[in-house]
Amino acid sequence: MIMSLKAACVGLNLVAASLVLIMDPWWNPTTEDQAIDRVHRIGQTRPVRVVRLLVSNSVEDRLLKLQVNVLCFLVHLVIYYYYKLTQNS
Repeated sequence: MIMSLKAACVGLNLVAASLVLIMDPWWNPTTEDQAIDRVHRIGQTRPVRVVRLLVSNSVEDRLLKLQVNVLCFLVHLVIYYYYKLTQNS
């Protein structure tokens, strides 16, 4: 089955799929994670492979770098608020 990234995030359970090809990266990494998780559902019996196709120095390559920056920001934000919460206790 071939579908766009956004269509794969809308409540489908793809237990018959075993290969995920990400050809249109999204700026939000959780959107891609949700699409990949649709393949890792209850009832999946085959190993699942995830392949990300990128062209270097392209918009998609810059989107991947943006995803890394967003994830780093979120991790730092969680650590900061955890530290603040533990200091007030």
